[in-house]
Amino acid sequence: MFTFTTDSAVDVFVKDLEAAHVKCIPLTYTVNGQTYRDIAEDDSSYIKFYDELKAGAMPVTSQINPYEHEEFWEQVYAEEKRDIVHLSISGGLSKTYASACQAAESFNSKHDDAKVYVVDSIGATQAEAPIYEKALVLRDEGVDAATAAETLRNYAHRIQVYIIADDLFHLKRGGRVSAAAAVVGSMFSIKPVIVFDDEGHLCVYKKPVGWKKALKTVLDHIEEYCPDPASKKIWIAHADAPDKAAEAEAAIKARFGSKVQVGWIGRVIGAHTGAGTIGVLFEANGRLNVKN
Repeated sequence: MFTFTTDSAVDVFVKDLEAAHVKCIPLTYTVNGQTYRDIAEDDSSYIKFYDELKAGAMPVTSQINPYEHEEFWEQVYAEEKRDIVHLSISGGLSKTYASACQAAESFNSKHDDAKVYVVDSIGATQAEAPIYEKALVLRDEGVDAATAAETLRNYAHRIQVYIIADDLFHLKRGGRVSAAAAVVGSMFSIKPVIVFDDEGHLCVYKKPVGWKKALKTVLDHIEEYCPDPASKKIWIAHADAPDKAAEAEAAIKARFGSKVQVGWIGRVIGAHTGAGTIGVLFEANGRLNVKN
C-alpha cells in the first residue's frame, strides 16, 4: 500500500479527504488584498468566494514551490514510512506540477526506503475526480506505488473535459479574451466550449450561441466519444451555478441514463473562469486533439 497525497486544486472537502485518509497540500489565492490557503470546509467557503467575483474582484493564485512540497512529504513520510503517490494540478495550467517533480527528485535522493511518484492530472478541480477516485481504489487494493502512478498517468489521458464559459467580461479582466471579444460575445450570448488538450492546456473548441446549444454540443460529444455512457459515471463541475448544473445533470440522465456526480469548481480555477462556468467530464477513448 502507498500513501496518497494531492494538492487542493482537486477540490475535495477537508472532511472527505480526512475520511479517505488522503493528505493534501493547499495552494493559495489572493482576493481583495487578502491571501488565503485554499482549504474548503463546506459549500459556504465557495459561495463567499464567488460572491466576491460577482462584485468585481479579480483574484490571483500562487503555485506551491519545491520546498513546500518536499517539507509536506517529509511530514507525511515521518508518519507513515511508505511510498507516496501524489496527484497534481495540470502542468499545463500551473508550475506547481514542475515544482512537485523537482521536490520529488530531491526527496527520493534522500530516502532509500520510500519514493514519491508525481502524477500530472492534466486537469484540475472536478476534472481530477476520476483520477482521484481510481487512486483510492488502487491504494486500497494494495497496488504498489510505481504501478499505481503509471496506471493513473495513462488513465488521465482518457478523461475528456468540456468547460462552458459564462462570464466573458471576467475572462477579459484576466486577459484571456480581448475587450472586443467580450463585448461581441456577450451581445450574441456566445458560450465558448473549452477543452483540455492532451498536455493539460486549455483550448477553445467551439463557440456556440447560448447555454442550451453549448450543452447540446457537450451531450453530442458524450454520445460520440464515451463508450456505453449508461454504464459510466459522468462528472459535472460548477462555479456557483447550481441551476445550470442541475439542468445538465437532468439532460445527461434523460439522454444516457448515466450516474452523475456534481461538485464545485474551486477557488484556484474559479479565479480564472469566473462565476457561472460549467464543466462536464467523462471517461473517453482519449482526448480531443485540439490546439489554439
